[in-house]
Amino acid sequence: MASLLSYALTNVSDVKESLGIASADTSKDNLIIRKINQSTRAIEAYCGRRFKQTTYTDEVYNGTNIDQIILKQRPISAVTLKARDSSLNDNDFETIESSLYFIESEAGILDLVFNAVGRWGAYAITYTAGYATIPDDLAEACASLACFYVNNADGSDIGVSRKQEGSRSIQYANGDQSFKSIANQLGINEIIDSYANMPVQTDR
Repeated sequence: MASLLSYALTNVSDVKESLGIASADTSKDNLIIRKINQSTRAIEAYCGRRFKQTTYTDEVYNGTNIDQIILKQRPISAVTLKARDSSLNDNDFETIESSLYFIESEAGILDLVFNAVGRWGAYAITYTAGYATIPDDLAEACASLACFYVNNADGSDIGVSRKQEGSRSIQYANGDQSFKSIANQLGINEIIDSYANMPVQTDR
């Protein structure tokens, strides 16, 4: 029996309800769990982030030569920033006073009162990031994607042009089965895009 990922974006009961499977019917539970895991990994890979609240310890960052450090995850809290002066690869990090930086939680950015000197591996950051409860729209998007994967479990085209899932009617199209194409077909692309990490450019 497959195990649901600890950071899964939806749950078995919601996917079963969307598929019209009775809660007492466990015949497809293993497949559903596998496809929830697949959907979670696909969404996280596309968005470039982990959504479930997680603590990251001594994550190493390079100097940026500006007064910001953009963290890999968001939203963020409970930040401890450490720095090292040596250019050698040794563990001589010292904690920086919290009064010397500000936290932009939703953006996952540390605003510094100094410039982050541009050396490799100059900073180590411990922080908590992600959601204690997965946002409803993201959980629903994952459930819709998991339903698609369950109905297409053999890896071929879905083979139908329209499917009714409860009160929702979903149009499937054969052909391109890329993640972006599937998200567009399911009508969840805008939701997923709203959570994706986009490249950040600065003119500073």
